[in-house]
Amino acid sequence: MPIFGGRSNYPYVCARVKAKKSFLLSKDAYHRMLGMDLSEIGRYLGETQYRDEIASLSGKYSGATLIEIGISQNLAKTYSDVISYAGGHLKEVIAEYLHRWDIYNIKTIIRGKVTKAPIEEIREILIQAGSLKPELINQLIQASSNEEIMETLRKQSVVYVDEELFRTALTTGKLAALEDALDKEYYLSLLKSIKETTVAEKRLSDFIRREIDIVNLKVLFKLKLEGAAGESMGQYFVMGGMEFKSDRLAKLAAAPSMKEIIDDIRQSSYSEYILPELEEFEDKKDVSSLLRAMDKALIEIAGKFSHLYPLSVLPVLDYVLRKKTEVDNIRIIARGKESGLDPELIKRLLVL
Repeated sequence: MPIFGGRSNYPYVCARVKAKKSFLLSKDAYHRMLGMDLSEIGRYLGETQYRDEIASLSGKYSGATLIEIGISQNLAKTYSDVISYAGGHLKEVIAEYLHRWDIYNIKTIIRGKVTKAPIEEIREILIQAGSLKPELINQLIQASSNEEIMETLRKQSVVYVDEELFRTALTTGKLAALEDALDKEYYLSLLKSIKETTVAEKRLSDFIRREIDIVNLKVLFKLKLEGAAGESMGQYFVMGGMEFKSDRLAKLAAAPSMKEIIDDIRQSSYSEYILPELEEFEDKKDVSSLLRAMDKALIEIAGKFSHLYPLSVLPVLDYVLRKKTEVDNIRIIARGKESGLDPELIKRLLVL
């Protein structure tokens, strides 16, 4: 059955999401926080939609840790609220999109185990906004051996984990191949869940494919700057993009110079969003501003799609992305302040 039909309650959910969107922080709020110290930022957030989390955690944590854990818990609660509002196929597709947090949590737990991080440190940075049950996540965190982790993963059907890649990652400490496989599985499953039987479904598919384009372009620039060779780069790309399909990605990966890559991207629709940063990168080879521009481009694309289809899942995904960006921005400010970074440098790290 189509995900844009059945007993889905689009008007109600979209109205609730629109109301939540009105509480997102403005650019002015970020500018104000850049001029505050950590205790002032904590008090400021305690007067916003983060007040419950900041208040409940303030007796145990302080400074950047309080802020980071508080906003992470709020993110998980917000996403759980959005799912709870929805019914029918709308609920299913939101859950499928938020499945990325199951992937994030498993990657975080495995990374924590490999680096022998304390259990509480691992627990604090998880975002329980996916479908994995808290009990299973707790079992994974407390697992005392690699075999126990794998056995626990076998008990669930939410995330497929390749056992060979898993064992190699834990044995060698090199997690890239396993993490890439998990990301690819996520996007493949997400695209398969969209039936494309209506115009709105087709636009949802288009948006996901554009997200895959952004993911691949970011990977392309990072690997090229690290000196990766063309053929070896193919394993890191997620298939299913809109404009950058496998043959075009292979051509870019094999390009002898960055100029050829930049010229090709200039011919894509993404140049509308990232052209200034693309030209700056060509001159200075500073990739950080370009990567942030790509993140911002995805948000702007989500906004355009949500305006075109206001009674669909697209406004929900638009809000989900903006909420995640807000949390990331607050985290960057808090950790930047903790590290003593200049406010102007912190500002350049934000996606605004």
